[in-house]
Amino acid sequence: MASLRLVFRVSACAMVLFAFTAPLAHAGLISGLLPGLISPSDTPATCNTSSSQAFAKVDGDYSNYVLVPGGSFEAGAAGWTLGRSVAVVSGNEPWKVHGASDSHSLYIPSGSSATTPAMCFAPGDWHMRFFAASSSSSVSSLQVRVRVKSLLGVLSILDGGKISSNSTWQPSARLGLLLTNLTGILATDSVSFQFVPSGTASWRIDDVYLDPWKNG
Repeated sequence: MASLRLVFRVSACAMVLFAFTAPLAHAGLISGLLPGLISPSDTPATCNTSSSQAFAKVDGDYSNYVLVPGGSFEAGAAGWTLGRSVAVVSGNEPWKVHGASDSHSLYIPSGSSATTPAMCFAPGDWHMRFFAASSSSSVSSLQVRVRVKSLLGVLSILDGGKISSNSTWQPSARLGLLLTNLTGILATDSVSFQFVPSGTASWRIDDVYLDPWKNG
């Protein structure tokens, strides 16, 4: 009985602390205070804080970006969830923003999808950018879906937008979404992204980056 009372008191204290700190501190800080209690189960154990201005020489975008885990595809696609016939293939985006010796990208056929591992995210305006090329000589579209788990483990799939391109490698526009205004995911501290070809064209993507610090 004493142990049950102790568990109840610890749980109650955690809920009270969450109630007072959630409006003030972003979820990354909260999950650090209460690991395992109020963080989604797929929150990364560590966060990559190595940033670069990956697109500065491409089109003058001086935002700081963090590479999505495995997002260069030079060592395969570890941690990614790959749909039917999705594979790492030879051929890199021509700017080689991740590394001058890079030589691989991710192939996603029509009717399939590829999903990033969960990565750290601080609530606010995020911006995502990557490079893409389709198999079609005419313009086709690639949809980006945002996958977010709430503290209760409920998965929400949000529309992150579409990019349009042809068979020439192009940098994407800055895809953005204000997650903090969406009900049920206010304290989310991790996020993943799903790439889904629209129509009959297949796609290649490369050097996938996230700006999680509300730049610009």
